[in-house]
Amino acid sequence: MERRMPWKRMQNYLAVVVITISLSLFFSYKNRWLLDEIAAYLILDIVFLAVLLYTLERNRVNRKLGVSGSNRYGRIALCYGACCLAAIGCYFSPEFTCPAEAFALFLCLAANIEISISLSLLICMLLCVARGQTIYELAAYCILILVGAQMAHTVYKKKTRVWGCMILGSVSLCAPMLFCYLAGVENKIEVFLWKSLYLAVTIALYFAFAKRLYGKMEFDRLRSYERIIDHEYPLFQDIKNYSKAEYVHAMKAGTVALKCATEIGANEMLAAAGGFYYRLGVIEGEPYIENGVRLAEEKCFPLDVIQILLEYNGEQKLPSSKESAIVHMVDACLKKIEMLNSQKLSSSWNQDMVIYQTLNELSASGIYDESGLSMNQFLKVRELLVREEIGYDNNDRGRNSG
Repeated sequence: MERRMPWKRMQNYLAVVVITISLSLFFSYKNRWLLDEIAAYLILDIVFLAVLLYTLERNRVNRKLGVSGSNRYGRIALCYGACCLAAIGCYFSPEFTCPAEAFALFLCLAANIEISISLSLLICMLLCVARGQTIYELAAYCILILVGAQMAHTVYKKKTRVWGCMILGSVSLCAPMLFCYLAGVENKIEVFLWKSLYLAVTIALYFAFAKRLYGKMEFDRLRSYERIIDHEYPLFQDIKNYSKAEYVHAMKAGTVALKCATEIGANEMLAAAGGFYYRLGVIEGEPYIENGVRLAEEKCFPLDVIQILLEYNGEQKLPSSKESAIVHMVDACLKKIEMLNSQKLSSSWNQDMVIYQTLNELSASGIYDESGLSMNQFLKVRELLVREEIGYDNNDRGRNSG
């Protein structure tokens, strides 16, 4: 199945490539390198970037870059660009003073640990090669990067902030001093003073921007759900134009899933979006799951919505979240009741019994074992579905799932 990369994601990937090459050319210019040296430097970029872009794509496919869709890649490019600008400043500072831990710390605001470490290593490698620095300095930066990446969320959380800052601060000062000693560098006091200054600035900037950025990411995630279940959204209209019955089913699934998620304290907007687009692939034809996931990826759906589509009916993967389990439960009950309606057998008593029987059989099969849905939450959802009287016919207009 052919997969087209969305233009927005392609732009952000290109931005990472351009930023990296620009940084290398700047270092080459300052060192007055010859063409063959510049070519070797750029080949190093190409090799590293090829591995990096593969890692980004692999993390995307495995749903390890969060839920913010295309905005996630824009933030990665933006944070990476800021770190590269800082690396230019470090080019003029004394050896062993580059705040490598700050690169990993800030990149973790936009990416996961694997990506932040990879990008930080690339920056420090380019800097060390440009300055002709020893293996001792690169080793010091590698340790700082690992610590910075691990401490990112620890420093942000209030409960662990003090310990996170203590660990980050002690390693940021001790590691460069230790490798500075091993390398035989004499100006150790200067290194200590520079690192202390960089550390203070790093922590101050992190606390100044982290809360705002995390808040913006949460806001963007909510907006991303609202965007795709808006009546004017193209795929929303495509489902409506494809089939009235399919549209009514999608509307009912989204609305009821939202209520169920609210009942147990799950993410109601995620459940609403997942419920509405659960059978998205039918507008393209078989294979339904693959086509639904492809359409969602082309439109840069939030990754957790795509995950729900991938777990459709538990055919390829079992539901891995409470929201996915809710959507599955709602869809299964709706399909059974649709069948009753088509056979003119629907009644309040029949519908209640169908819901109980359907959900009890599904629960006994173990299909929700990996979703994190507790038995108490399962029972709450089941009772809500019974109370909700979710039966309808194809003349039902439904309500907006958002």
